[in-house]
Amino acid sequence: MFGPVANFRAALFLAMAIAVGGCAALSPSRKPTPAERAQEIEPMLAAAGFAMLPADTAQRKQQLSTLPPLTLSYYVGHTGKMHYWMADPQFCNCLYLGSEEAYQKYERMRTRQHLAEQEHRAAEESLEAASEEQMSLQSEMLNPYAPDPYSGLGWLPPGFFMY
Repeated sequence: MFGPVANFRAALFLAMAIAVGGCAALSPSRKPTPAERAQEIEPMLAAAGFAMLPADTAQRKQQLSTLPPLTLSYYVGHTGKMHYWMADPQFCNCLYLGSEEAYQKYERMRTRQHLAEQEHRAAEESLEAASEEQMSLQSEMLNPYAPDPYSGLGWLPPGFFMY
């Protein structure tokens, strides 16, 4: 009932559907949740040299709750030096505090991570394009109505053969 061509086309269609579904799942269009954002930022802050100050008293917890969560901000100290901070009242219940040097290191790390993500997306897009091209070539090879590349006439109707 079904020939090898029909089975191949069904398998090809299934593979394309899986590939498109997989790419949609990896789409960067979804915004991260606050928990995901904290899990992404906090290790970089710690690695860059920011100190984690826990809100271990009622007064510190109350002060921490008044600060904007997961937003890197700064203030100028009494000596004129810049100090950077980020409050996390929900997940680690702490305040990250860092110097100008720690902030610069954090920014370099963030830039490297962003570039790595862009390279990863470009590689995925290139792989997807190559896969689509390969599937297109395979489907053209099985198309009985495809133009004959050797005749120069283009599309030929069924039953019309060039000898």
